[in-house]
Amino acid sequence: MGATGTLTISGEGPSEAGIYMLRFAITEQPLSSSQRASFSGNAAVVGASVHFPVYVNSYGLFYNVPGNRVTPLNITACLAARILTGDIQDWTHPDILDENPGFVRTGTDSYKITVFVDTATSGSTLAVLGWLAKACATVPVTYTGLRADAVLAGANMISALQSTGYSFGFAMGSVGRAASVSEFAVETSTTGQYLQTGSINTTNLQAALAVALPTTLSGDYSAANVFALAADHVAPILTVGYLVTKSDWSTEGAEEGQRGELVRALCAFFQSSTAAGGSTGTSSALGVLADAGLLAMGPGLTTALSTSATSVFVRHPAAVPFTLQDGIAPNVLSPTRSSFEVVAYLDVMQQLAALKKQLDVGAARILRGVGSSAVSLFMWRVFSELDGRSTTPLHMVYRAAGSGAGQGEVLARANKYQALVDFGASDTPMPDATFTELTNTAKIPIVHIPILLAPMNFFVNIPEAALSSRQIRMSPCTVAKIMQADITTWAHADIAADNGGATLPDQPITVFYRQLSSGTTAVITEYLNRACAGTWRLGSGGLLSNWPPTFKPTSSSANMSNSVFSTPWSIGYMDAANGQELNLIEIAVRNKDGNFVTSRSGDVAAAASALFQSSNWPRSPTQSFASVAVLDQPGANTFPIVAMPFMFVRTDLTSRGDSGALLVAYLTFMLDTFAQTSVAPALGFTPLPSEIRKYTTERALPLLQVDTRSKAWVFESGSTLSAGKGGGDNVISSFANSYNNLNAQQFADFYHAYNIQQNLAAVKQSNATANENMVAGTTGTVLGVANDAIQAQVADLQKQIHILEAIAITGVVFGVVGLSVSLFATCRMFVHASLWGTMYGAGGNKSTGSLVHPTSLSLGGSSNNSGGGGVSGVRRAKSISNMSDGSIESGNP
Repeated sequence: MGATGTLTISGEGPSEAGIYMLRFAITEQPLSSSQRASFSGNAAVVGASVHFPVYVNSYGLFYNVPGNRVTPLNITACLAARILTGDIQDWTHPDILDENPGFVRTGTDSYKITVFVDTATSGSTLAVLGWLAKACATVPVTYTGLRADAVLAGANMISALQSTGYSFGFAMGSVGRAASVSEFAVETSTTGQYLQTGSINTTNLQAALAVALPTTLSGDYSAANVFALAADHVAPILTVGYLVTKSDWSTEGAEEGQRGELVRALCAFFQSSTAAGGSTGTSSALGVLADAGLLAMGPGLTTALSTSATSVFVRHPAAVPFTLQDGIAPNVLSPTRSSFEVVAYLDVMQQLAALKKQLDVGAARILRGVGSSAVSLFMWRVFSELDGRSTTPLHMVYRAAGSGAGQGEVLARANKYQALVDFGASDTPMPDATFTELTNTAKIPIVHIPILLAPMNFFVNIPEAALSSRQIRMSPCTVAKIMQADITTWAHADIAADNGGATLPDQPITVFYRQLSSGTTAVITEYLNRACAGTWRLGSGGLLSNWPPTFKPTSSSANMSNSVFSTPWSIGYMDAANGQELNLIEIAVRNKDGNFVTSRSGDVAAAASALFQSSNWPRSPTQSFASVAVLDQPGANTFPIVAMPFMFVRTDLTSRGDSGALLVAYLTFMLDTFAQTSVAPALGFTPLPSEIRKYTTERALPLLQVDTRSKAWVFESGSTLSAGKGGGDNVISSFANSYNNLNAQQFADFYHAYNIQQNLAAVKQSNATANENMVAGTTGTVLGVANDAIQAQVADLQKQIHILEAIAITGVVFGVVGLSVSLFATCRMFVHASLWGTMYGAGGNKSTGSLVHPTSLSLGGSSNNSGGGGVSGVRRAKSISNMSDGSIESGNP
């Protein structure tokens, strides 16, 4: 707004071509005294100048400060002046904090302000400098006096603010609001009153305008301004748009005189309901001005201006006036008539807007992640719950490719550090070398988001005849000696000493280890390295090459648990839920305070709480977490072997569009009560302590910068999260549900059977090796399983899997829910009758032939085992390669 232009109007009139070219300017800067003198003395433009006010424009101050988007920051004119001149260069300056006691600190090391400015002659620049000159005369601000490192954003002001954290800028208020950029609440002329441009009281504004603006139309307007009006709830950075033209149209012929009539008609049009809205510009009906984000002058000023126009404009005696009314007569400007091009354009734009809305509502928001297989079922389950509650379609791709992939694909070294995924997940924190490369070399800050707690332990297979209590204790150094072959028999004196002198039979110990890079190995070996440093000599890491040659390798977590399950007198390390699912004997490990605890009898969360309170927990979420390990923590009942998997998230998510906003919603939901206290325990995990969840939600999540053009997600009331707005777009409801959730039991059965089939090859290999070391007559032991029974079980399982697959396909094709449920229930009976009846019956288990249901996706059940290994609630059904898989570099967990 500000350059002189021409307006072409077609219609009847004295011009031979029926076309009138009007010379006028629309500007927010009145003519200066010198410009006015030049204007009046110009031979080509006869007559003095006329300033006809047509609209009011409001400008706002905008910012991008992570953590401070929801509640607007307050600012005064003098604070803004000091920021622009460079006197204040940091968001945590005491004077800014005095105005904003609720300022959210997000733990970053730098709060330096990046200032964006427009060109020297732009409307926004002139408006802000004019306001500062009036509202803060004690801090002079000129364009040449702006801070030296100010960045010229020009027309890209909004996108610059959106993509740059800790930035400051100014723009037309309606433009910034439309882009959802955070807007300051600016102090008005009333001390202590702060207001954003979208909250102007138009009644008070229009009353103040009638007092502040001259209504003569002619004369010197150079000193007229509406900055910092003395009116309640009126934003202070305001400008008036003037139509500037000449006053005398009488001396240059009839055609020029007719142009004057069109100029007068244009001025009248700006005051009409079509432009100003309603009948006077004050009703709720919006007009052309409102569509452009502008404000009307108001009825009082409009009447005065109309009266003045009749005398200021000198008409040509032969000119025919134009009238604003409905009709098709000559010299009629009808508000209900328009050209075909305009009507067609508006119609096309309306159709495009409707189509865009339809596509936007129907399009799925997509989230892409990769990483730890250990937490994969939790990640999928939480997202499934989120999807079931969402009023907008969602889709998540989480590839359980291992912890190494979770770290490597967030680093994205091979792709010049441009990650293709929205997040990565790992069983262990990002190593220092990787973290430094990403944050220092590539200059890409990230945050570690803790997911949950995963207890791990050592499990053994000792026949019931030798250990009827199914309880065994070991100190960390006793375990260390077994795991490096210093102790090779169960009758060893150290084992007896840990168990009050009770001696086990003199049977050789079969030790299983993970032969591929594994997060479980990294956690277990680091625990032994910490808890028994003087004895343990094999080192730590996800992949050890110095295991004793007599030890037996396993390829995955499922292979590990199955190997221990099928091999009497064996020991292995695994995720606690996996061992408990197979009813293996969990070792009670001596903790740092000298007490023996298992993952069930000990306090898992206490370990994380103790770590959080120590100096090993980073003070800022953007620092390295490489030294964070929930191992051998103090506490009388603290369980000492705990993993804390993390998600790695880049703080700048602006380039990820809607996925960035969805990721923030997912993280918020994952850390909330339902996911932590219902989903996690049902899958064999332990919730994060409240203090760690609070640290993450209050200090890490606010650091995440999303594209402000993306619609934010709202959580509906009824949960511990913020109140929502019902069933609109981008709402996470506390009441909705999905088919998957309602039929979780059937999906659990199918998943369990499918998972067993996937691991049959590994089980066969493990059993073939175990047969060589089987004690004669193992059919009389609790956990011994005869080879012929295993083969029969395999054949039966294959038949049952084919049946289940057929049922699943039938359910999808025909959608006969009732039939599907009944068939699934029937198949469950056959699967568990054959699988668990054979597995436990052939081995001599006390629960021979019982229909034990080991796995469920019902989130309401208890996770306690009893009897023959029944588990109510869901466990990770021997998850494939649990707590496993690789590193970015060899040896990294």
